[in-house]
Amino acid sequence: MTAGALFLFSSWYTKKELAVRISVLYAAGQMAGAFGGLLGSAIMAGMDGKAGLANWRWLFIIEGCATYPAAVVTYFVVPDYPATTRWLSDEERRIAVLRMAEDANKEDDRADVSAWEGTKMAFADPALYMIWIMQLGLNTAAAFTNFFPTIVKTLGYSSTITLLLSAPPYVFAAILGITNSWHSDRVNERWLHVVWPQIFCSIGFIISAVTLNTAARYIATFMMMSIYGSFGCILSWVSSSLPRPSTKRAISYAVVNAGSNLASIYASYFYPSTQGPRYWQANVANVAFSGLCIIMATVLRFFLAWRNRKLEKAREHDIQNEGTLNGSATKALTEKWQCGSEYVYTL
Repeated sequence: MTAGALFLFSSWYTKKELAVRISVLYAAGQMAGAFGGLLGSAIMAGMDGKAGLANWRWLFIIEGCATYPAAVVTYFVVPDYPATTRWLSDEERRIAVLRMAEDANKEDDRADVSAWEGTKMAFADPALYMIWIMQLGLNTAAAFTNFFPTIVKTLGYSSTITLLLSAPPYVFAAILGITNSWHSDRVNERWLHVVWPQIFCSIGFIISAVTLNTAARYIATFMMMSIYGSFGCILSWVSSSLPRPSTKRAISYAVVNAGSNLASIYASYFYPSTQGPRYWQANVANVAFSGLCIIMATVLRFFLAWRNRKLEKAREHDIQNEGTLNGSATKALTEKWQCGSEYVYTL
């Protein structure tokens, strides 16, 4: 579902609008992490035996039923592609299509590219592998959230207090993610907005590993949560780095999403109870994978800058020798990279 949502967002929002929208999507999950535990605790404590059902059954019923109204509403509200959304007027559809074509410097040729052709294009583009490894590093380091109540529990408080203390870092993560992505969109820059949250969260991992001071460790949980500041920027980088055709972009989102979730397999072994409360093994691994994310973001930035230079030189060559911006040299690159002749990759 996540890959589909990201692709849908990238079909409607330009590269200067996308990161903050993705961060809002992820912020919903972070807010669920903030208050879901409190709701679950209340259900487990107050619903046991009601109507002859165990408390865990009530937990499944209540949280499961909450999704049905949302599903009904989204069926009528979530749009299709800009060119085919029925509840838009002809003029609105035209504007939506034109603004995305202008942003990508190329019309959407989805109808001319099969799923298999789009898949081959995606896997032939080095940018896909760079973003995939970057997101894999991020997801691995962010897997600490699966053990977040356990980490907060090491502060030495009761289960109820632990749940209360777990909420503010999630709220902080949601606010930071939206703010960082908003600024990234505004200045049309990705690399710095990916890197600085990784540096900040790495400091939090180090603090958590080296001290048992309660205040320092709790502050470290906020710093660790800053890792979410990078999510929207990385995932919007997919759209601006692999913009056309849309079939290629859709496959790229699926590969990045599915491939990076491989982290869930091995990261689940990072927090053995025998290593609490410092969990040095997990924190060292988290710093290493955040470093991997930084390295791949830097590699991608230089790679895209190189592409921009190649396109600029090709345009200059074509103007001088053929009197056009879209001459033979430029066409050779745009056909190879599936981008527009005047496209500029976001760095």
